[in-house]
Order: sequence, then C-alpha cells, then structure tokens
Amino acid sequence: MKSKIYFHVSTDDQKRLESLPWDTPLADWEKQGTPLLLIRRGESRHPVVFVECEGVRYAIKETTPHMAEKEIRNLHEITQRGIPTLTAIGSMTVSAPPIPFSVPQLGGMTQYISGDRGYTITRLAPRVIPHVLLYRIPFAKRTKQRLLAAIAVLMVELHEHGVYWGDPSLANVLIRIDGRHILAIMADAETTELFPTPVSEGLREQDLASFGESLSWQAEDMRQARNLPEETQLLSETDFQYFVRRYHWLRREHARIANAPHFTTIYQIERFLRTLNDAGYSLFSLTGQTLQHFTTVLPGWYVRRIDELLHITIPRQYARRFYNMILGHQILMGEREHHLVSIEEAAQDWYTNYHLPTILLLRRHLTNEQNPMQAYFAIMDHKWKLSEEAGAETPLEEAIVDWSMQHATPSSLGDVDPALIAKWWHELAPTAEVLEPMLIAGNTLEPLLSTDEKPLVHLEQSALEEKLPEILEKRSDLTNTHTTAERLSLTDEQ
Repeated sequence: MKSKIYFHVSTDDQKRLESLPWDTPLADWEKQGTPLLLIRRGESRHPVVFVECEGVRYAIKETTPHMAEKEIRNLHEITQRGIPTLTAIGSMTVSAPPIPFSVPQLGGMTQYISGDRGYTITRLAPRVIPHVLLYRIPFAKRTKQRLLAAIAVLMVELHEHGVYWGDPSLANVLIRIDGRHILAIMADAETTELFPTPVSEGLREQDLASFGESLSWQAEDMRQARNLPEETQLLSETDFQYFVRRYHWLRREHARIANAPHFTTIYQIERFLRTLNDAGYSLFSLTGQTLQHFTTVLPGWYVRRIDELLHITIPRQYARRFYNMILGHQILMGEREHHLVSIEEAAQDWYTNYHLPTILLLRRHLTNEQNPMQAYFAIMDHKWKLSEEAGAETPLEEAIVDWSMQHATPSSLGDVDPALIAKWWHELAPTAEVLEPMLIAGNTLEPLLSTDEKPLVHLEQSALEEKLPEILEKRSDLTNTHTTAERLSLTDEQ
C-alpha cells in the first residue's frame, strides 16, 4: 500500500520537494539513486540528508511526526525572538502501517506502535564550518576559548529570551566565522522549551551542567578520531569552568543593557550593524629577512614578472614576497622531482596547487573590511607553522579555518543586545543573516586570478561550495612536505 504524504511547508517548497522518494526512509535514499549533497556534518541521533531542489538547498532530518512538528514550531519561535538558529522550512508526515511488537509481561500479547515517519526540513545553513573540519584543527587553548565563548553568547541569548535549550552540546551548534567574528548558531531545537520570560535559575543550571557533560564524551570522540593517546585531554574541566565564567559575565552584560532603547529608524539599525565588526584582533605583521639572489631591479619589476608568469596582478607592496614564494617552490619541485625545474613550471604549479585554492577559500571567509593580501600571507605563515608542528603538510582548508579562529572573537553583546536587532529585522531575513557582515566582493579578488579562473570569485556561495572540493582534492594528492616557498614567505618583509 502506497504511503500517504502530508506536506506542512509553503507551496513553493512543496513543489520543489514532492519529487523526492518520501515512501522510503532517508537511509535508503542514496541506494535508490537520489542525488545527495556531499556535505560533511557532525554526529546526529537521527538520519540526516542534504539535497538541492531547483537551486534551493535543504537539510532533512527523519524523526517522529510529533517531534518534527514540535521542532519546526520551536525554530520559528526562536527565530522570532532574534536568536541565530536554523531557518525552518516546515515538516513532513509519511503514513505507514503500525509496527507490531510482543510484550512478554502480558503473555506475549502483540502490541502496535505507529509506523508513521516525520521529517524536519530546514534551509541548509550557508558558510558554516563542517564539524569534521572544525574539530580537526589544533585544539589550542586560544581556539577552545573562542569556540566556547561563542557558544556562551548563544546560550545567554537563549536563556534571556525565554528558551531552555535542553540538549546543549558542540554537536548541536554550527559555527560560522565572519571575518573577525565567530557566530554560534543553534542547530537542534527538538528538546527546547519556550517561556514568555527569561528561564529560571534551575533550568539555566541544568543547561550548563548538560553542556559540561557533553564536553566529556565529545572530547573522547575527538581523541579517538584523531588516534591520540588515552591520556590526552582535548577538553577538560578547566575548559568547562572557563565556559561557565564566560556565561555569567555575559549574563551580567545582558542585564546592564537590558533597558537599552529599541531602534526606531533604519539609520540606527544600519549604524549598529556597521559596529559589529569594530571589535576583534587585527592581522599580525610579518617581518624578517629573506634569502634571495641579490640583483638590481627597477620599480615594478616583480609585478610585471608575476604578470608574465601567471597573468595575475599582485599589488606592488606584496609582489616581492609573492615572487619569492614561487622561487622557493621552484627549489622544492627540483628536489622532489630530481631535476631542474623552470621558473615558469614552478609558477604554474604554485598557482594551481596553492594560490588558486587559497584565493577561493578567502572568497568564502573574508569580509569586505579585510585586506586579502595581508590575509593571504598570514595564512601561508600559519599553514607552515601548523605543518611544522604536525610533521606533515597541513591542508589549506584546515589552515585557513584555524587561522580564522585565531584572529576572530566571539560575537558580543556590545552596547545593544544583538537579538534586539535581529528581532527587529526578523520579517526581512533570518537571524543569522541579519548578523552576517558582507563578504569580500569578487571584483576585489578578480585581479589575483588568471583570465580562465576570474569567474570563480563571482560564484554564489552555494556554487562555490560545490566547486571547492574538486580544487582542494588536487592539493590532497601532493606529497606531505613542507614547502620551501612557505618558509621564504615568512621571512620576507612587506
């Protein structure tokens, strides 16, 4: 008997989604040939898939009809209250025959439970850091504190706006790094409870305690995934105590600004949004000496030479550093391949395997207030340091995420509670989008790519997300060796 399917979504979303194989559980969709998006995610107690239908990307979670409807209601209400969370699309119910089971205590009498399946449908959150990548970067003290501080902001916002989380954990948070700011986004609202006023002290303590417990088992999962010794502690009681202290400090800050006036004009809201990027760490300067052949060159020679080799335009103040990276790469290639390598060949290899993927990663991470060339060299510096510590070449994607984490700060309450701004704008855009600064424009990065690749920096984020894995995959095939070019990039003065 064919299952009955009940959509609880908008007409437009139903038209996009109705062709999916709802008759079968999510676990079987890929086997049946349903094209799924290859997106890395964290652990989930429920089956989850990601699909794209007519250009729109969805996350679909299988659960019970009751829990699906509850979670969607919760997500809608949490968004209305100005908290960064997933964008709810709606729920689905698929009817199925009852499932029989025997009850030994009743003499083996057969009982039945509902076989109906429910689905929570949300919009796929853009530009968040995949869990498998986020938790693979070095978990240094600074990194852990930034991550925990961002989650503390989210928890305070939830509690102060009447939302009891119920299941707080790293697995139920998505992390987005917007230039100099880290934003934590609530990713699971199945167990939340909503109140018209700030939650009670008892419920706050329950959420804090639950989060502390979750850190223990998640730290063990990460340790095993990294194949580290049993005595290694990636997250400790000290880290949890930092989180608790940060939570209480933020709570006091919220109390201080609770009576701040609401915005009444577009000008006020825009002025505040511009101030969201004021805090944070500036890029560190890079100084030192360089090892190079001494020769007299005319002003602009490095710029012209790089243009001849790669047909890209590097600003003059950065051109010598960039050229030295190519020279270093030439040495490395010669040693690796046991023959002389021309500067032309080395330049093209550097461009394909290092420069192009780095620029595209910058397009995904940088805001329009950041200098792309400063970030470029800082990332190469950071990548070399991580590689040296690991004893193997660190992938570019991991290096840029770790660098971004080191140079960003958690979103803060500032002089006005961000939830007030988000709530004021909630009918225009989801909360996370309201708090999102503008990314760096493609035309800023266009001169840094050759003619064939220039269109890549103008791709929409979703299209760029599809293209990047293919480009990054080429990097993973290279020998795990530190590049001499990176060493030279550290030692050349700007």
